[in-house]
Amino acid sequence: MPLNGSDIINNPWNTTFGAYTDLLGNAFWLFPVSFIAIALYIKTRNPVMVSAYMIASGVLLASGQIFMGNPEMVLVYILFSVFGLVGLLLNIFFLKNY
Repeated sequence: MPLNGSDIINNPWNTTFGAYTDLLGNAFWLFPVSFIAIALYIKTRNPVMVSAYMIASGVLLASGQIFMGNPEMVLVYILFSVFGLVGLLLNIFFLKNY
């Protein structure tokens, strides 16, 4: 039986993560983004860097057009970036740790 690899070559992200996005919907992308933020904090112990990552990734995912049929996920990613903004402001103004 021949192996057809054209799907994974033409659509690598959709083919690889298709089972997870079918199971969890667009909320699946919150798990890898959150895992990267946690791993970044464990590696650097710098909340400013993690907050900046949360702001950047949340804004990019919210402003992208991957959630056109699911507008409530845009609000979730906007909240994710707001948590990053709150963490950044608290760290800069109160802890003076930058």
